[in-house]
Amino acid sequence: MSDEYQPDIGEDYIRFHKVMTRGLEVSLQNIDMFLQVGVIEKLNREGFIKYVQSFSSVLQGHHQAEDESIFPYFKNKLPEVPYERLTSEHVIFNDGLQEINTGIENLMSENDELESLKLLKSGFDKIDQIWHPHIQIENTQLYERIRSLNIDLEEMIRLQKDDKKFFQEHTGPAYLVMPFVLYNLSPEDRAILTQGSPDIVAKQILSRDWKDRWTPMQPFLLK
Repeated sequence: MSDEYQPDIGEDYIRFHKVMTRGLEVSLQNIDMFLQVGVIEKLNREGFIKYVQSFSSVLQGHHQAEDESIFPYFKNKLPEVPYERLTSEHVIFNDGLQEINTGIENLMSENDELESLKLLKSGFDKIDQIWHPHIQIENTQLYERIRSLNIDLEEMIRLQKDDKKFFQEHTGPAYLVMPFVLYNLSPEDRAILTQGSPDIVAKQILSRDWKDRWTPMQPFLLK
């Protein structure tokens, strides 16, 4: 049937861009709010730190997967994509993530909160400055065109499986990363991402081992 789910790693990456776009916007909105008062709201301090920590891990893993796996695989199939530009912009993102990670470490060590927030602000601003044109190129010149390559079903499933494994190996902790990814997506995109095992995913996220660890992030997530 035409409305059946068709595996497409390009659509998976477009969804990840939605995750990171919302994560970027939510982080900056809250950083600006906290900077205005000079302190993080105590009630949401733990959740905010976990949220930006998850953002950093997911963005790092996402770009590492592109640089080491996705771009090399599609370079000959879609040679006109400006891969060198995209890879060089990933370096800029990594510079921003270094500041973000230092800010997170300082907040967790309860160092000067205002200076830590300023460091977070600087890191997120570096990412924000080029984020939207960067993903526009990736989405329109690469990911939206993968379907037209007519990659056979078995190969597409293999690509998705390998990509999932790579992501799991290069991000973490899973009890923060998985809820961060799923609950920065609309319910519709979330359902597609978990298609095939929604009950298993829900059971894991709501398990005793995970729930208490990620639920402080809920004020920053979608329902």
